[in-house]
Amino acid sequence: MRRDGEAANQESADAEAARWRLRRREGLDEAGRAALAAWLDASGEHRRAYAAHARVDALLAEMGPQRRERLAARGASRGRRGLLAACAGVLLACSLAWQWRATQPQWRDALASARGQLLERGLADGSRVWLDADGKAMLAYYADRREARLDRGQAMFSIARDPERPFIVEAGPLRVRVLGTRFAVRNLSGRVEVAVAHGRVEVAEQGGEGRKWLLTDGQRAVWRDGELRPDSPVAPASVGEWRTGRLAFSNRPLAEVLAEFERYGPTGLRLARPALGRLRLSGSFASHDAAAFARALPGVLPVALRRVGETMVIEARAPGG
Repeated sequence: MRRDGEAANQESADAEAARWRLRRREGLDEAGRAALAAWLDASGEHRRAYAAHARVDALLAEMGPQRRERLAARGASRGRRGLLAACAGVLLACSLAWQWRATQPQWRDALASARGQLLERGLADGSRVWLDADGKAMLAYYADRREARLDRGQAMFSIARDPERPFIVEAGPLRVRVLGTRFAVRNLSGRVEVAVAHGRVEVAEQGGEGRKWLLTDGQRAVWRDGELRPDSPVAPASVGEWRTGRLAFSNRPLAEVLAEFERYGPTGLRLARPALGRLRLSGSFASHDAAAFARALPGVLPVALRRVGETMVIEARAPGG
């Protein structure tokens, strides 16, 4: 009975998918597009059925009218069984062709930013990517998905919605899946962070193992020390603030903050003792003005500055100082 129910659900999904493909070819208004997106979000069976119909439509369209007419004539001359056999052969060929094409990117690009440089790139589907200083990323679009791999640094993504091709970001051990949203990913110093400005993203470890987290506006997840966990929320407007030349820190170790500034240029700052690097810092600072950051430090942390040649040494503040 269970198998019969599953088969019935599959047939229902196939029939609905076929109707949605027809409606899409005839043209969908805004309400229709929203209804299609809701139907696809409702079930994995819906998405698989719709993708299968889309693949067959695309491959049949590539055959051209003459090949389609020959197929129809062959089926008519052999009767129903002949038609079914011919269709089965075509679908098998289509399936094999699709499997091969699915592994071949339709478009790809590589992004690399220098120290202190900010890159902005508009993509063909209307999406947009910002890559922060000293970063490296790869982009590839396939027939059924859009992918980005953030090898180093941090990036902000504004993704155009496309239910047929989700956007997937790989960063270190994490995999982020979205349909359309604005979010930032950071992959530095053994720490991977995902923060959402608007929309929804699914964050999980690559390989499908471990817990998945669904993030919405202002929510963050962090992978560190082999564990993925939620982090303290942030103001959605502050996500990707580095694009405006500002660096925002929330309870971050001073050593990490100094390393972040070094990505934008030489700071001339040095810790007198490693233990000082564990002091926690919160605030927003200009990314290219390390001198202003240094001047602000004694006001927010129990430290003092001492010049040694060309270097400004950060040391513990003397008692009563």
